[in-house]
Amino acid sequence: MLVLLGLAQAQGVEAVKGYLIGRVEEQKAATAALVKASQEYFALAQKAGFDYRRLAQAQPGPLRRSLQAARAAWVKASPLYESVEGIVAGVESLADFDLNLDAGASAAEGGDAVVTFDLHLDNGKVLKRPGNAFGVLEGTLWGSERAFGSGVRFDVDGDGRLGFGDYLPDAHVLKAGAAKLDELTGGLLAAAKGWKPTPSDVFGALVANVPTAASVFVARWKTSRFVLGDKATRRDFNVISSLDDLVNNIRSWQELYAGVASQVRAKDPALDRQIAEGLAGLKAYAERLVAQEKTRRFSLEQAELVYKEADNRATAVTGKLVQAAALLGLKVGQ
Repeated sequence: MLVLLGLAQAQGVEAVKGYLIGRVEEQKAATAALVKASQEYFALAQKAGFDYRRLAQAQPGPLRRSLQAARAAWVKASPLYESVEGIVAGVESLADFDLNLDAGASAAEGGDAVVTFDLHLDNGKVLKRPGNAFGVLEGTLWGSERAFGSGVRFDVDGDGRLGFGDYLPDAHVLKAGAAKLDELTGGLLAAAKGWKPTPSDVFGALVANVPTAASVFVARWKTSRFVLGDKATRRDFNVISSLDDLVNNIRSWQELYAGVASQVRAKDPALDRQIAEGLAGLKAYAERLVAQEKTRRFSLEQAELVYKEADNRATAVTGKLVQAAALLGLKVGQ
């Protein structure tokens, strides 16, 4: 019986590993496409002597295609990462990848979570600790970080007007940023394949990440274009709503819990049901907000109410997860 129980436990957490690897493999395909598009854009800029006004006039068609391809690849890769971030950020052997891919600050922003890499550009310049790779590329591709752009307006989306994001990026920054994102994704994939998951890993990741529903995801949503519009000053989380990111993160939390649910169910079926329903309810709440956001903009006051509701829901689920871990004899921090 003990052998069968151990086998079931191993199969459960191995399913979490399989989910992680599958998602990161898809992310790697998207980042490779982003590298290709960035190289095409770089070649066009290089041919124009990095004279971006001349480039915009001489090659509008190929220019637009390369940038749209780069944006499409970024938009594909980012949600894929968000759907595993709850695993990556919560597992000690993987957590540095989260810092450098999606969560880390720039040296200029400071704090205790600054990225550990520099960007080395083809022109010899070095961007010291520029911020997380997804954020650098968002700021570059959509012009929300002026230091990463050319300053030249261009109708990237081809809608006939100059609006948000219609700037030509600095080709050197785009190329280096895309290469770094692809490199980090490849490193994460290799680390994920070598990870030997345990129930302690799973509960540790859950207890560390579920409480961030409001303090991270809703908090950064409140300061983005999705709430503040043109008054927003942040360079990231302006293209994909952090509410979407929250939905994808909750998906990763559900995958994590599925890896240990049978163990909890064997000890306390009611507690297992409460955790599963709590995560499902939090996800449904976030999905309703995402749907509403497509047709309206929340006021800052309404966003504060969203913060409180998300925090209350996440706190309740976290308490149940700590209880479940204790039931299984596992110690986790809160």
